[in-house]
Amino acid sequence: MTDLLFEIGTEEIPASYITPALNQMETLFTERAKKHRLEIQSLYGTGTPRRLTLFVKGLPQKQESVTEEIQGPAASVAFDKAGNPTKAGLGFARSQGVDIHNLQIKKTPKGEYCFAIKRIEGQETLHLLPEILTEIIRNISFPKSMKWKGNNLFFARPIRSLLALFGDKVVPVEINGIKADKFVFGHPFLSGKRIEVSHADWDLYNRLLRQEKVVVDITERRETLRTKITQLMAPYGTTIDDEDLLNEVTNLVEYPNAIECRFDEEFLDIPANVIETAMKEHQRYFPIKKRDGKLFNKFIAALNRDESNADTAIQGNERVLRARLSDARFFWKEDRKVPLEKRLEDLKNLAFLEKLGNYYDRTDRIVKLSEYISHRLIAFNQLPIEDDALIKRAALLCKADLLTQMVGEFPSLQGIMGREYAEWDGEEPSVALAIAEHYMPRFATDNIPASKIGAVVGLADKFDTISSCFTLGLTPTGSQDPYSLRRHAYGIIRIIEEHGFTLELKEVLGKSLNLLPMFPQRELHYYPEILNKLIPDVKEFFRDRLFHINVERGHRYDLVNAVLNAGVGFDDINDFFQRLKALSKVSKETWWPDLVTVVERTFNIGRKANSRGSVNERLFTEAEEHTLWEIFKGNETVIRKQVDEKRYEEASHTYYEIFAKPVHIFFDRVFVNVEDEAVRNNRLLLIKSINELYSRKIADLSQMDMSGEKS
Repeated sequence: MTDLLFEIGTEEIPASYITPALNQMETLFTERAKKHRLEIQSLYGTGTPRRLTLFVKGLPQKQESVTEEIQGPAASVAFDKAGNPTKAGLGFARSQGVDIHNLQIKKTPKGEYCFAIKRIEGQETLHLLPEILTEIIRNISFPKSMKWKGNNLFFARPIRSLLALFGDKVVPVEINGIKADKFVFGHPFLSGKRIEVSHADWDLYNRLLRQEKVVVDITERRETLRTKITQLMAPYGTTIDDEDLLNEVTNLVEYPNAIECRFDEEFLDIPANVIETAMKEHQRYFPIKKRDGKLFNKFIAALNRDESNADTAIQGNERVLRARLSDARFFWKEDRKVPLEKRLEDLKNLAFLEKLGNYYDRTDRIVKLSEYISHRLIAFNQLPIEDDALIKRAALLCKADLLTQMVGEFPSLQGIMGREYAEWDGEEPSVALAIAEHYMPRFATDNIPASKIGAVVGLADKFDTISSCFTLGLTPTGSQDPYSLRRHAYGIIRIIEEHGFTLELKEVLGKSLNLLPMFPQRELHYYPEILNKLIPDVKEFFRDRLFHINVERGHRYDLVNAVLNAGVGFDDINDFFQRLKALSKVSKETWWPDLVTVVERTFNIGRKANSRGSVNERLFTEAEEHTLWEIFKGNETVIRKQVDEKRYEEASHTYYEIFAKPVHIFFDRVFVNVEDEAVRNNRLLLIKSINELYSRKIADLSQMDMSGEKS
């Protein structure tokens, strides 16, 4: 077995491109090795801003030889009755490169057919690798690619060198005039040397580059940076609190080092979020914080150099940040001269989406939808009545900071700066907080709004975005979700779940859609496209999100489906979560399989019932019918009360204890599908009534996969 070492040397690649590119290289090589019948022991991708490296351990010298059977025409077609080859037989043999007399006739389920038996000799791996490596280079995709040296090669940055070694032999790869050889390059400033790598050995490659000030292994580089930054932070009693930033700067350097810098204390009068954003997003610096979370006037910068020119690097980084903070301080001072309320009229000049007006119109929709949600929650005693005015005020001002210079310079601070300016304007603290919170969660692991005021405005904002995009047909497709609708739906689901809000999804969607300019506010029945198309489409989108969220949380997929498919559905998202939580516990009980059997069996038979009419006792002819009906009538109120009070575990156990035995006795002794239509449908209605007592309000357990579970 022989190892392969492959490096694509480039000009500096953006940090965010490197890890995805390496993942693609590993996948592409694995796929093509399998296609060429090449077994591999392991492979590993790593890199720096100036190189993407793939090390493959244990490739065979030669691909495996195989014998291939290719089915041709039927024997009766390939040969005539005298056994002489026909044109069809000769043509098939010629196309496969075999002699007609070497064709074999084999029996198949369709009869006797001709087969060409060919032995395909394995090729030398060294002769296969040029094609494989060329395909890898050409098939790595980047968010943005450059085109140079002709029209056929696209890559993140220009390729400057190729190292391709199979054992001690150079793989003859050439792309756009660049030929592979045994050489790599050290650090551009600390070395600049051209280094020869004699053979495909990972340790050798690693060691040679380290001697020339390049730490090629990403994990090693990250941990080296972590150690150096932690050492600099230790005297201040703090540590790294941003792993994403650490990962990013790891792929900005080849020689990992770090320096401590400072900025003028006078800049600390700027909001801390602004200083942190200027450091992290614009310069990739690590802020140094006190134990209480407040900032020191110091920061740490990753350095792609050794200590020999640290002073120059410190001065340069301090100068750059000083310019950034000077701009931010100017914006902070100027923006506060105009209160948020006075910026509202100018929102008319900020476009939202085509056909959906501007941000002034959008703000009006958010205000109205916030009020609607607020009134619904007040009606359920889930929101103090005095919060209604605060919600309206927060909704009115929530987008005003989009017009500030600070948000124009730092877009990620929208909402956050709205809070700062609202506090400066003297708005209620809860209003200022809600302006910042209504964007939450900003990403998958972010918190949801802690305040109910921020939660309500956040729901209105997200519902408006989803309704707007679905109306315009701007829905997610595959991995594409340019308007982050999945994130908005996830935010809505989490807010409703964690705050325990009782809201009907269909009602809120109807109100949200009805506020859009293409649907002048009239009763919903005037707009069949909303009722029959848009609301069902958006609900299906939410259904998909609820399913995936809960499966990712570890719930059984069939249990999630069962709760989603209950008669009440998932319109009340909070109730959906309560039912799912209860059934997750119930599914661990010893009597769970019997409960599923009862609900499933009554569903399978009861679904044949005529949906009209009700059970008629006068049509009963068997004692078991009377018994089952009396059991149903005697316990229906108890179970419905437990369900109405959301005591779903208790309701499940009650249902099991009451119906498990009598239902099975009924099925064992009573023939349901009798010829008499009235009697038959009456029995089906009885079974359907028993089933719906559980499946309408709790879960449709006919969705459960109980294979392997004993009843």
